[in-house]
Amino acid sequence: MNWLTKSAIILGISIGATISAQATSYTIGESVQVKENGVSPDKVVTINSSTLGQQTVYAGVTQLLIDGVATNSFCVDPYQWASGSTETYTVSDLASVPSPAMGTAAAETVSKLWAKYYQQALSSDSTAAGLQIAIWETVAGSNFSVVGTDYGASGMITAANSSNIEANLVAVSSPSYQDYVVQNVPDAGATLVLLGLGLVAVAIVGRKSRPVAVTID
Repeated sequence: MNWLTKSAIILGISIGATISAQATSYTIGESVQVKENGVSPDKVVTINSSTLGQQTVYAGVTQLLIDGVATNSFCVDPYQWASGSTETYTVSDLASVPSPAMGTAAAETVSKLWAKYYQQALSSDSTAAGLQIAIWETVAGSNFSVVGTDYGASGMITAANSSNIEANLVAVSSPSYQDYVVQNVPDAGATLVLLGLGLVAVAIVGRKSRPVAVTID
């Protein structure tokens, strides 16, 4: 094996390892340590919840530490408050949370909302707020309402339900604190390793097919 092939293999594996470290794989039923570190991008909104009453809250991308890994999320539980401390949570199927559970249809809408608006929400406080409100409205139905602007949440729900694209999501849930939705990327590292090895093949073929200079005496 020449130095080029070795270098390409090392590069492919290292790329896969790096991406795998950034994209977390979760297993339903596992316990994780969760700490909320704030909400950003976000907007301050006033909501009505069937359990919390009228409250002024931050609506946007919730910044979590899950087992020490910084993770973007959205709240799927407008019935409970977050904890300021690290708490033990359980990885759960999205349809099974919060309490009462949102069910399969609402979980599908949340998955479509994430797929359609998540990337934009990372750089827009208005989109982040609209996406969070849309998720709350989808999850809680008549048990939730927003006072004032919804930052486009109603239109987001309509557009998402007409889409066929869904994200791979799970929830982290607690009986005492807010539940959150997070993205589950089980094979990102393996996929990137395979991509790297594919580049190896291309490099080898390219090297073998390169014309060789011939000196004619």
